[in-house]
Amino acid sequence: MKQAISYVRFSSHRQQGGTSVERQEKMIAEWLTSHTEYMLSALTFRDLGKSGFHEEHLENGGGFGELLFAIEQGAIKAGDVVLVEALDRAGRLQPLDMITKVIAPILNAGVAIITLDDNTEYTKQSVGGPQLFLLAAKIQAAHQYSETLSRRVTASYDKRRKQALEGVTPKRMTPVWLNSDGSVREDVAPWIKEAFELYVSGMGKSTIAKRMRESGVERLAKCSGPSVEGWLRNEAAIGRWNGNNVYPAIIEPALFYKAQIHAEKVKTQRPVKTAKHFLVGLVKCGSCGKNYIIQNKDGKPHSMRCRIRQNLKGCDNSHIVPKPVIEAIYRWTSTQAAWDALTQQQMSVNAKEIVTKEAELLDLNKKVDEVADVVVKLGGLPELVTRLEAMKASREALESELTILRKTEDSTFTMHWSQAAKIEDFKRDDPQRLAAMLRSVGYEIVVNDDGRITTSGSESAIYRYGGVDRKSGMYKVMRGDKMQLVHKLSYNVFSDEHDEWYGGDDSPAESVWLEEDYKALQDQHK
Repeated sequence: MKQAISYVRFSSHRQQGGTSVERQEKMIAEWLTSHTEYMLSALTFRDLGKSGFHEEHLENGGGFGELLFAIEQGAIKAGDVVLVEALDRAGRLQPLDMITKVIAPILNAGVAIITLDDNTEYTKQSVGGPQLFLLAAKIQAAHQYSETLSRRVTASYDKRRKQALEGVTPKRMTPVWLNSDGSVREDVAPWIKEAFELYVSGMGKSTIAKRMRESGVERLAKCSGPSVEGWLRNEAAIGRWNGNNVYPAIIEPALFYKAQIHAEKVKTQRPVKTAKHFLVGLVKCGSCGKNYIIQNKDGKPHSMRCRIRQNLKGCDNSHIVPKPVIEAIYRWTSTQAAWDALTQQQMSVNAKEIVTKEAELLDLNKKVDEVADVVVKLGGLPELVTRLEAMKASREALESELTILRKTEDSTFTMHWSQAAKIEDFKRDDPQRLAAMLRSVGYEIVVNDDGRITTSGSESAIYRYGGVDRKSGMYKVMRGDKMQLVHKLSYNVFSDEHDEWYGGDDSPAESVWLEEDYKALQDQHK
């Protein structure tokens, strides 16, 4: 059966929150419905936020470049068709480049291009006749439109850049926390700051967007993950545009740069969905590595088991652990991780300078790589080589500064146990954020298939769930070679060693336990 290969593209990141993709995909679906002789290929290609005028869709991993490679390798064969909304989705290059780089490689392979806006099919045979003039006219019109638009945008940009250098707030599309005159919207700005704080805590952009929608602020009612992503990389949050201070800053520079560093870090990591329940995401299966999930009994959280095992997808770990037992192990082992997580959020003067320098180094590394690529392509022009060497020298100087800063003892920041007790406030008021913070410092509880329960916390003991104690009706937990009892209802922990109660959400004993625990940690850090 012949294949239909879909290609979707838009050029501006601002279109991510719009309907461009949905519209193009709907047109593809409608065409397939009326052409049953074709099967939608598993090969789909997209260029979201990549310019067809500057050839971004052909280079550096561009989707259309991958499509052409698939044709070259024979994965897309003669008789297949490429579906695009309109011809200009395939590119807006200069006419000769458009024909030789984009159109010819497809048609010469016997593959047709179908434009869905006018239901026109272009083949090697059809463009050999009068249709060639229609094709050329469309290519010319698309290129001229983009060229004119580019010229206007460049002139406008140059004018606004000059204004910014003169200290005049430029007229431009302002982010959601600014009015058109550049002043701050006081009802929105605190939420943008919270979005940054949640992001560097490790919370996902979609979860942050949901919180923004639930804030009750009208301007945030339609916030989405891409909206949050745009905020996080917008220098207007620290008052800057095009390298100049032109707006009031709504967050500290260190927080902004920390978000940039975090974004680079998570680029290569698999996205993590933020769970509603505090423990989900912190408790892992020792066999398959997936999350342990909550099981309810009588409508209430009761126990935890491997998600893969629950879905009958092949994990051999059958151990189910009562939630109060996991909660107790968390309390015994998470103190150091909680301390590290909160310390990571509370930056000293020295730490703020370090994170700012790290962000500068990250940006400089990108620029060095870009110039190095140009040097290779153009054969080492003297002026480019000189520029590259200067940038490398700047990078070495910045790396030396960072080395000194990291080795400099900083006594400007200390954490009192009462500040660290905010961890319990987080657990009560914002468990999602605390869970994200703990994950960011590598804390997890692992349930192994032999019944051992281990943690990455400061305590190296091995735990085992031992069933229910008949006499007391409480859960038995082996903590190393000692048995402890965990209450089924209030999650209180009874210690054989001390013969007293610890825990209970409203118990005064809990605050005493926390205070002593954090004081002990503070002594360790002195």
